[in-house]
Amino acid sequence: MFETQIFKVDFASSDASPALAGHVPVPERFHRLAWGNKPSDAAQLPYGILAGGLADGSICLWNPAAIVDGSGHNPLLSKMQKHAGAVKGLEFNSFSPNLLASGAAGGELCIWDVAAPAQPSLYPALKGPTTGAPGAAAAPEITYISWNRKVQHILASTQVDGATVVWDLKKQRPVITLKDPNSQRRCSVLQWNPDVATQLVVASDDDRSPTLQMWDLRNSMSPVKEFVGHTKGVLGMSWCPQDHSLLLSCSKDNRTICWDVATTDVVCELPSSNNWNFDVQWSPTTPGVFSTSTFDGRVSLCNVLECTAGSAVETLNADFSVTHAVGDVKPLKLPPAWLKRPVGVCFGFGGRLVSFANHKQQVTDPMTGQVRPVDTGAISISQVVTEAKLVEHSEAFEAAVSGRDRTALQEFCAHKAADAAATGAQEDSETWTFMGVLFEEDARRQLLSKLGFAEALQQAAAPAAGSGSGDAAGGLAGSSSVDVAGQQLHSAMEQLGLGDGKPVIEVPGAAEDFFNQADDPHGFFDSLPEQPSGDAAAAAAAAAAAAGGMSAGGAAGLSNGGASEPATPMADANHVQEGTEREDGIQRAMFVGNYTPRLYTFVR
Repeated sequence: MFETQIFKVDFASSDASPALAGHVPVPERFHRLAWGNKPSDAAQLPYGILAGGLADGSICLWNPAAIVDGSGHNPLLSKMQKHAGAVKGLEFNSFSPNLLASGAAGGELCIWDVAAPAQPSLYPALKGPTTGAPGAAAAPEITYISWNRKVQHILASTQVDGATVVWDLKKQRPVITLKDPNSQRRCSVLQWNPDVATQLVVASDDDRSPTLQMWDLRNSMSPVKEFVGHTKGVLGMSWCPQDHSLLLSCSKDNRTICWDVATTDVVCELPSSNNWNFDVQWSPTTPGVFSTSTFDGRVSLCNVLECTAGSAVETLNADFSVTHAVGDVKPLKLPPAWLKRPVGVCFGFGGRLVSFANHKQQVTDPMTGQVRPVDTGAISISQVVTEAKLVEHSEAFEAAVSGRDRTALQEFCAHKAADAAATGAQEDSETWTFMGVLFEEDARRQLLSKLGFAEALQQAAAPAAGSGSGDAAGGLAGSSSVDVAGQQLHSAMEQLGLGDGKPVIEVPGAAEDFFNQADDPHGFFDSLPEQPSGDAAAAAAAAAAAAGGMSAGGAAGLSNGGASEPATPMADANHVQEGTEREDGIQRAMFVGNYTPRLYTFVR
């Protein structure tokens, strides 16, 4: 008794044996099994359609949902009988899930429409090149069928005589036949390249030629490349749907190899088993997971990332016993595509966002003319604005300072001052106003005017302007006009509080007589205080002791033989007030002091 079993796979469970979800008995032995996608009526068939090619030439359709739920409904949808021999080729069309292709003995290819699974319809059978010809031998048996991954109406089939036939459903006939002229080998399995529509890989189960050959329909004379690694015939093959550079194959040498399609190198290998793996399939949804089927009735789920263990090594001992050991660990030679970063993003300075994206692009080789996929990447830079107002202010500032234009900077400061005043920020408004003054033509004078020194500047500039006009009329001849200008400058400085109470030094006629003609009625060295002698100091001390009741303030008030008023607190306060006024004069001199040399030069 044969049966179909469906298991529930839970990768989060620690149980190594998946739970059986349902099973159904089958009258004949299976040769091929295909699981189609959801058809148009997905409500009744939520898990799609399960098709099986049996040894008696029949094809059975089951409802997987009825098998799993165990409701008791008959899961068999229909049984189609057309082929005379075992059905070894069976596959659903990935573009049109209602199309099912089947092939068996006699080289006859059938296309079924299972849109109505209870009553499937059959398109006219496709005949091979020698089928039905008068006196011709019977067409060889079809061993495998595969739909093209790029073109909906193209499919290919392999035959036991080593030929691979490419069929065109629109023309309803074969369009090309591929066969290696250097070897007579049986073909067991084929796979279309998911990236290149004209390329396919064909394997042979003949132990004399256990290789995988890649063919290109544009050059059907010989294969493009060969994958050499198996020592016995290849039984199964599968192309990875998540990474098109990985190809799995299993053979009669108990090896399951993962190939790099671009270089034909071995990426990794599944540890050897005790029996052949006659079929291998990648998971269509979970990256890196694939299944293997052995002749001892076992189905195993494997992860390609764990296929790094060394191969089994057998050692023959002296007593003719065999010791099994595991070789060294072999890491993956090629990182799978699902582990690579498809996209990436990073923030930069100024709110800029940098991103990249990797994708495949079809590129034509200039040497061979073949189209092959190439990994390419693109980098894009975008601006992320989270605070539009801040960006607007920053752009306005950059526009103002980029040209180094004083007028633009003044307008910018005036605009900022007006905005601050409108919001009630008086201090910010004054700050921007003073910053705008710095870009005036006469920035220092305007700044002093803003600080409240406008009247003092006008008083200082008026006499200088009058003197300047007079000297311009007289040609600045004679020392009397220079003295008058000096007196006017001295008066202006006295009004500004910068005078020292001393008369103005007259400017000599010649520069070399300046120091000789300078009026110094009170010599500096003659004004130094004299130090009293020892006898005079003793007499002064005795006189102070005889005074007795005289206060310290009164004694200190006597000098030069005359009587003076005693020191009072009011006198001390006057000294403090004079010191404060002196400090105010110094602070005012910090603002307007730099203008004194300019006024003096103008008068001269």
